[in-house]
Amino acid sequence: MNSSALPAEVVDETFRTIALLFPQSDKKTAKWYRKVQAKKPHLDRHFVKCGGLRHDDRQIENFRIWRDRLILLKEAFDEKAQPRRFGQLWHDNENRLRWCTFWVAILVVVLTVFFGVIQSIEGALQVYKAYHPAVDCLG
Repeated sequence: MNSSALPAEVVDETFRTIALLFPQSDKKTAKWYRKVQAKKPHLDRHFVKCGGLRHDDRQIENFRIWRDRLILLKEAFDEKAQPRRFGQLWHDNENRLRWCTFWVAILVVVLTVFFGVIQSIEGALQVYKAYHPAVDCLG
């Protein structure tokens, strides 16, 4: 950080970018990095200790140097994050609207099948009664 080889602005934004991509407060990130570092001990053990960013600091406008690469990374992540299989939709909590739409569709299908089965049973009973009328006891 105290190197004169790189401008202070580059160093500062690089640390903020690392903090954005590898948040210090995320335990899963720290666990993942420890596993990677165990396989590659030459990696910096303080890498995931770059701090955290407030919401306002995470806006793309605050990144000049790494902005284009962050945008490409975000686009690739969004493209890859789209659920493609039923199981992925089942456990999808990233996009609330898509998740709710999925569950409403499941509910509609279940209710449609349920009422369809009831209608079929009722129709079968009506046909049966039409061909086998009950004997009238009165007369």
